[in-house]
Amino acid sequence: MATKLKIIFIAILVFVAVFIIGQFFLPDKYVVRLFAKTGTLRVESVPKTSVFVNSAFIGQTPLQLSLKTDVYTVKLVPEASEASLISWSGSVRIFENTTTYVNRELASKDLLSAGEVISLEKVGSDKAQIWVSTDPNGVIVSLDGEDRGVSPVFMDNINQGSHELAVRGERFLPRTIKINTVEGYKLTADFKLAIDENYKKPAPNKAKKPISKKPQKLMILDTPTGWLRVREEPNLNASESAQVAPGDEFTYFEEQNNWYQIEYEIDKLGWVYGDYIEIINETTPTPTPEE
Repeated sequence: MATKLKIIFIAILVFVAVFIIGQFFLPDKYVVRLFAKTGTLRVESVPKTSVFVNSAFIGQTPLQLSLKTDVYTVKLVPEASEASLISWSGSVRIFENTTTYVNRELASKDLLSAGEVISLEKVGSDKAQIWVSTDPNGVIVSLDGEDRGVSPVFMDNINQGSHELAVRGERFLPRTIKINTVEGYKLTADFKLAIDENYKKPAPNKAKKPISKKPQKLMILDTPTGWLRVREEPNLNASESAQVAPGDEFTYFEEQNNWYQIEYEIDKLGWVYGDYIEIINETTPTPTPEE
C-alpha cells in the first residue's frame, strides 16, 4: 500500500513539474495549450505595425500565435515614423484548430484604409459554406469570377478547394483574395473597402435611337441574384450602368454577340446579357371581314 501511494505521489510531482516548466519556460504556454481548445491568429499589415491583443503587446507584423478559442480585441498601431496613419482595432474570433487571418492596409483616414478578416468555423453542413460581409454594405460579391449577389452574401454547397473571392462597388477600390474552403466548415470573410480617390462618375449614355418601322421588345428573366446588370458596353468587363428586375420589359435597338442594347431609362442606353432575356414577339391581329 505504501509503495502504491509513493508511486501516485511521484506521478503528481512529475505532472506539476512538467506543468510549471511548460507554463514558464516553453514558448507560448505550450503545456496549457495541450489541455485547452485553441486556434491560430495570423496578422499581416501594410506598413509594419505593433500588434496588441486585449491591450497586451504581442509583437510586430507579420506574426502568428496560438490563442484559446474566444473573442479578442486586436489593435494595430503604426510605428512612430508612420505618424500620419491611423490605427485599426476590431473584434476577432478564434475557432478551434483553425486559423483566423487579419490583413490591414492602413491610411491617413478610415475611408482610405482597407483589409479583411478571414475565419473558419466548423458547421453541420457536408459541403463548404461562405459568408461575406463588407464595409460598406451593398457591394457586389463574386466567387471565381461569377457574381453571387450584393453584400452581405451567404453561399452554400461550395466545393472544397481553392477559390478566388472578390468584392467591388462604385466609388470603391475592389479587393480580391485567394481562399481555401473545407467541407464541413463555414468561411467568414469581412471586407473593408477603401474609397477610390480617383473615381469619376461616368456621364450618362444618352440614347441614339435608330429609326425602326417595328419596335422590338424584350423581357428580363429570373437571375440567380434577383436582378440583371446593365453595362455600358456589350461585355462582362464593362462598367455597370444600372440594375433591372425580372419581369421588366424594354425596347431594344441592337444585338451584339448575345448582348442586347436597351433603353433602361429615358434617353439612357445600356447592354444586358442575352442568357437572361426573352424576346417578345408582338403579333399584329389578323383582320376579319365584317358581317
